[in-house]
Amino acid sequence: METKKQSESETYVERMVLPEDMDIYEYLYGGRLMEWIDNCASIVATKHCRKRTVTGSIDSLFFLLPIHLGDMVILHGYINYTTKSTMEIEIDVIKEEGLTGIRRYATKAYLTYVAIDSDGRPTEIPQIVPETDEEKRRYQDAEKRAEERRKRLESIKQQLASMVP
Repeated sequence: METKKQSESETYVERMVLPEDMDIYEYLYGGRLMEWIDNCASIVATKHCRKRTVTGSIDSLFFLLPIHLGDMVILHGYINYTTKSTMEIEIDVIKEEGLTGIRRYATKAYLTYVAIDSDGRPTEIPQIVPETDEEKRRYQDAEKRAEERRKRLESIKQQLASMVP
């Protein structure tokens, strides 16, 4: 089976918060940030497997700090864990204040992406090979999250199956 290093798909995306990105309270609209996170994760997934990919899930997205007009948003994405056809992608979101340059973590998100073939069915991907101690720790943590996601998915599927008329 083909393998890849985490560094081969690591991605940085930077965005400046513009007026069209703001909500009515003059903060970055949460949905816009979610779009940027999903886009960054899509880039990471595509670079890793060079196949069609789709978002499978987004885990616990917390908005920790308000992001304002003129701030820059730095999205840092990388793969923590792979299965036969899925990738857990971590996105760290850093807010950089436009006028001061002060950087602070604004959020972290974990997304699961699935590689699919031309018929929309899951397809095999290269496996990630953690090299550094940090990558190995993230891999082990992600493995635990993946198991929890599988359990939640099965529970949701069972609930929905019982609701079908």
